[in-house]
Amino acid sequence: MGKKKFPKAVKYYSKAIKIDPKNSTYRLNRAIANAALELWKDAESDASCAVELQDESKPSAKSHYQLARAKLRRGRCLEAREALQIGLGRCPGESALVQLAKEIDHACAALEAKRKKEEEELEAKSKIGPGGSRALTEQARKVYEAGRFEEAMSLLSEARADAVKTEARRDEIAAVSLLGKVQMRLKQWGDATVSWQSVVDLETRVFSMDIEEERKALSNASNNLGIALKNAGKLKEAVDAMNEAYQLSTNGDDKVATYQSSQILQNVSQCLLAQGKPGEARAVCARALDIIERIFGQDHAAQALGNLCLARCLRAEGQVREAVTAYAKAVEVWSKKTPEE
Repeated sequence: MGKKKFPKAVKYYSKAIKIDPKNSTYRLNRAIANAALELWKDAESDASCAVELQDESKPSAKSHYQLARAKLRRGRCLEAREALQIGLGRCPGESALVQLAKEIDHACAALEAKRKKEEEELEAKSKIGPGGSRALTEQARKVYEAGRFEEAMSLLSEARADAVKTEARRDEIAAVSLLGKVQMRLKQWGDATVSWQSVVDLETRVFSMDIEEERKALSNASNNLGIALKNAGKLKEAVDAMNEAYQLSTNGDDKVATYQSSQILQNVSQCLLAQGKPGEARAVCARALDIIERIFGQDHAAQALGNLCLARCLRAEGQVREAVTAYAKAVEVWSKKTPEE
């Protein structure tokens, strides 16, 4: 099939999936089409569904291959290796999987070599004198905590320039992240949007999604970008950024979501409400409340904020009685809290 025909293939497979969403073959075929278009995120999602939907008595080597390959192309070497091992466990000796295993091992070795090189470079740069990027960022942090925001911005501009000059990408990330926080405190939303977009771009290039801490950092940066975009009036872009933050935080699975993930969902809900989409906002808010209840139970202070968010959505939908119930629940939770809580 010529490459120009793959977009049409995706379109037709999408129609087929709407008719029969539990058909693993349709998911696999769309994954292959998306992979041909190098839409690796979509390819991974479809391949993952194909693996979940497959008949366990007749495992599909192609589905496991597409899933592992998509993860590899997205830079998630360790996740790709894990997916491949599952595939080989179900389809032992499958030649395509065995060949892909060699490619993944090579990528993992390259990732480890890169990490060691970065550690050596960071160690060397840590010996830079008091005018170095890292020292300037730390000085700016102290100034920021003292409430001297303009001074902090000046120091961070120097820190960023030094990091760019020495190609210290991680130091640049630290400087620009703090700059974005300062700009948000000053409500300079346009500038904050530019800063957080730079952080997202840098972390996407530098960080490994196989490292949980780095994936969470990118999730946090995407959420901050969404908040800046929301306050800058760019609601659609804000929702996109926050959805990406949630995806990074949870891989799209509410069952493993953290409290931070629930906060991201609440931010998405607020954006949708501001866009005049109260129904969608309510659904997202309800998901956030489910996560909070799973983690903390029904009487945690976070439940009050979640119910307040839900009440606003219900009121916007015209469901006044249900909105009053949600407001009452929020008040009930707050009334049980002591000043220390």
